[in-house]
Amino acid sequence: MGAHNTIYSHTSPYHDIHVEDLGYLRVLRFERNRQSSMYLDAPFDTDFEYPAYLHTSLALKPDATRTLVIGLGGGSVVKRMWRDYPEMRLDVVELDPEIVEVAHRFFELPRDPRIRVFVDDGRAFLETTMETYDIVIVDAFDEDRVPRPLTTEEFLRTARDHLAPDGVVAYNFIGSPKGDRSKPFRSLYRTLANVWRHVWVFTMDEGVAAEGSNLILLGSDADVSDDVLRSRLADRVGGKVTVPAFHRFGEDLFTGEIRTGDVPIITDPPRAKPRRTR
Repeated sequence: MGAHNTIYSHTSPYHDIHVEDLGYLRVLRFERNRQSSMYLDAPFDTDFEYPAYLHTSLALKPDATRTLVIGLGGGSVVKRMWRDYPEMRLDVVELDPEIVEVAHRFFELPRDPRIRVFVDDGRAFLETTMETYDIVIVDAFDEDRVPRPLTTEEFLRTARDHLAPDGVVAYNFIGSPKGDRSKPFRSLYRTLANVWRHVWVFTMDEGVAAEGSNLILLGSDADVSDDVLRSRLADRVGGKVTVPAFHRFGEDLFTGEIRTGDVPIITDPPRAKPRRTR
């Protein structure tokens, strides 16, 4: 791949941030984990597989024009959607202001009126915004886990309140549908299914080996069958989606049984009752 060159390091209140050039690839790393990448000669492309699967949201909501992305990283999802869908307006919420600067400075995140970046907590933003979205993408991680406040039923119902009819919520999640380490994924799946009529899961072979692979979960009330979804993927949503191999993503739609009887719906912790005073 070529020489390894660290071009930026900084410790923010949230992360140890490192930007590294590995030959033809630029990588964003938090602590020990790779978060984003881009090819230096093709800055809208990445060697991560999962960002492409987030475009499957468009197969459920082909007329989408407003997307909210919670979690910025190097901006792989945001800048590709901005380039590929000229009618799309994107709001992005990122907790760490340093990451916003890194995405612009090192990963060619466009400064454009169609991209609004908010430095805020993703949940707090959704609880206070008056905006309505066609797609809400949750791609935020604390180490290698989605922060719990972004996975609870209460959060998901807030997200649903800000979705247009037949809108889609999409998660990038590291886990497994089966096996000893599957419970976090299965809890999220059960929680999504308690809020939306339909939940779809796409699997891929990457991620943290000890914890599983990247999984994309889509929740929506859109009345779309698996066959229709596969058909839309196969024809790239009428030619709209250009990400590589998108026409084959239907092969990665998980259709096996997902057990949920032994895992809880994820909820917010109970609030402490105020003490009585005499």
